[in-house]
Amino acid sequence: MYLKWRDRLFSTFLLLILGPTIFICFLFYDEAEEAVFELYETNMDVNIGLVDERLLSLFQSIQKDTDELANRLSRRMTEEPPFVEGKKKGLRHEWTSQEQVVQNLFERFSRNQNVVGNIVFLSEDGRIFSLNEDQSWNADNQFLEREQWGTGESRVNFLTKREEEGRPKSFFIEKRLESSNPKAAGLLLVEINLNKLTDWVRTYVVPKEYGMMVLSPSRTIIIHTDKAMIGNHVSALPNYEMVRSQWEQSNEKGLFSLLIEGKDIYVYRQISEKSGGAFFEWLPRDGINERLQRLNLIFCFTLFIVVLFACFVAHRLSKWIGEPIYSLVSATDSLLKGDFSVRVPIQGMKEITLLENKFNTMAEQMHALITREREYSQQRLDQIVRSFYLAVEMKDPYTAGHSERVTHYALIIYDYLQQQEQLAVSRDDLRYAGLMHDIGKVAIPDHVLLKTGKLSPDEYECMKTHSIISGKIVEQIENLSHISRGVRHHHERWDGKGYPDQLKGEEIPLIGRILAVADTFDAMTSTRSYRKAMSAKEAYEEILRCQEAQFDPSIVLIFKKAFEDGAIQITQSADCKGRVSKDREIS
Repeated sequence: MYLKWRDRLFSTFLLLILGPTIFICFLFYDEAEEAVFELYETNMDVNIGLVDERLLSLFQSIQKDTDELANRLSRRMTEEPPFVEGKKKGLRHEWTSQEQVVQNLFERFSRNQNVVGNIVFLSEDGRIFSLNEDQSWNADNQFLEREQWGTGESRVNFLTKREEEGRPKSFFIEKRLESSNPKAAGLLLVEINLNKLTDWVRTYVVPKEYGMMVLSPSRTIIIHTDKAMIGNHVSALPNYEMVRSQWEQSNEKGLFSLLIEGKDIYVYRQISEKSGGAFFEWLPRDGINERLQRLNLIFCFTLFIVVLFACFVAHRLSKWIGEPIYSLVSATDSLLKGDFSVRVPIQGMKEITLLENKFNTMAEQMHALITREREYSQQRLDQIVRSFYLAVEMKDPYTAGHSERVTHYALIIYDYLQQQEQLAVSRDDLRYAGLMHDIGKVAIPDHVLLKTGKLSPDEYECMKTHSIISGKIVEQIENLSHISRGVRHHHERWDGKGYPDQLKGEEIPLIGRILAVADTFDAMTSTRSYRKAMSAKEAYEEILRCQEAQFDPSIVLIFKKAFEDGAIQITQSADCKGRVSKDREIS
């Protein structure tokens, strides 16, 4: 009943603590999830800002290097001998050894710039020189439009050239060479390959898991994760209308989501004030969800810790309230079982401590009363045993001294028993059994008990009944009836050849097995009319010899240890003489 009450108390405290805590955890989880999306938005904003700065810096660097290349090229073409026209290969002329120097300038420039494709010089005299062969160049090339990147002094101008498929694949940085020599004047064009530019951005700036699109001010796609889209107008995107409606709702800058082909994609858009370009960066929700799994693991672990903590707190609370009550209930049960020494610790709430104090006071009074009753009962029991003891002593003085010595040896053996074995029988029970084990001799006729000669078979059988009579007498004493079997069977043998019931092995009560060793040791070390007493050493060796036949080997082993420790010593004079009966001879 108490356990059910304690479990209910524990459950109540657990719910009171766990409910609000879990609610707060879920609330924090939602906020943490929002924080994750805000973090990605911040990362995208930082990435786009970094791409914008890098692109502007790259274009300015290429513009500066192009200006330097134009100066070097102008000097070379002015200083070197005139070009010698060689055999044409398409629209490109073969280079003379002098013109090879100009090609080396182009090649060195190209090696120093990762995103540079071809380098072309369109001379005013109609000649075309390029780093790589390109038959699309001719004197009638028309540039569809001019692009610019940046504003003010940081602005970089581009030219776009229509390809056969109708969309530019490259931007060109131009530099016009002015000279009085027509061969040294013209237009120098450095190609920025948009495919290479995309690879450069993806490699050095934007994480690979992010998608990226950059639009020029004219809304031409100059960078895109899907290179097939590079050079197209933004309206050529497969989901252009959906994307446009979403970014219009997000104003100039913001995060919006798209559902494309069943995939939820988060897109961040930003219009650069520095360059005028439009930047888009996106990440599929699956990619975010993979990272949210870490948050889920942290949340689950935190929730697990919270549950453990709540269980611990609920357990402590229920224990703080329930344990004092349980102690009182348990102590009351002990009182009902007769343990009047029990006391309860003073703990818990004020009301419970008051009850605990009252209980301890009551238990102390009852313990004092019961202790007095037990002492009185013990005295009465000792008087009863003493009365029987004196009756036998008056009839046969030998029996009285013998019983005291047997009891003494038996208690020594008991003290050497293991604690678990001592639980099987109390020390007082063994003491009473030792003193009463031969009490049945009071019923043996004097002509048998006091006979000095050898007993006849009938007299011997009569003498053997003393153990049965002893057991019956002890059984009639209410407080000693439980030891009557030990008294009855103290002449049984381990091999089953003893009397009165031929018990063997552990069928013999422990009291009987202990008394058998103690009784025999005293008999052998007592002086008889037909022999002198054995020495303690001789009796000890005889008992060792008879183990597993007459005695319990485990009791003999304990007897051996006690004897070797010097605990067992003969308590009577070796030359003491007395009357001998057949019973003493076989005991």
